[in-house]
Amino acid sequence: MAVRHILLDMDGVISDFMGAILELHDQGHLLEQWPPGERNYAGVLGMTKDEFWKPVDSVGGRFWSEFPPYPWLEELLALLKQTAPITISTSPSRSAACASAKVEWLRQHFQEPLFMDFMIGTQKYLLAKPDVVLIDDQHKNVDLFREHGGQAILFPQPWNENYAITDRIGYVKSELEKMV
Repeated sequence: MAVRHILLDMDGVISDFMGAILELHDQGHLLEQWPPGERNYAGVLGMTKDEFWKPVDSVGGRFWSEFPPYPWLEELLALLKQTAPITISTSPSRSAACASAKVEWLRQHFQEPLFMDFMIGTQKYLLAKPDVVLIDDQHKNVDLFREHGGQAILFPQPWNENYAITDRIGYVKSELEKMV
């Protein structure tokens, strides 16, 4: 089956959410010491979910608009654009400022004069179709997308089962080639 569209997650795939939140908690060193495949961010920091999110909420939109893109952003986009059109599909946080700040981030880091190819919401699986591929770093999103009839690639990161894969772009390319 042909790939007709790609949904690309933002946080943890193209933008460095984890680096930013660890720095916010003064725990930047943890990224290199992340327990392989551990999904519970707050637990790794020894916090509850509320304690984990509280400083993010207090900083507001600035947290979401200012963290850096990953160094592979341009290479990943070039690969994906050769395959199919791309839409950014990202989940908001509990902060009301998050959605607008994410849009600001996208407009800063994408070359179009007014970047509009994005969707913000937690239920990415509602976009699942056999010819649509989700690229995401979260197991839950990938699993639900597949369960609802879409194709998905779990983007390699220390906090998922693909933690040992170091060539992220090569992995995505090989997975896409299996789908075309």
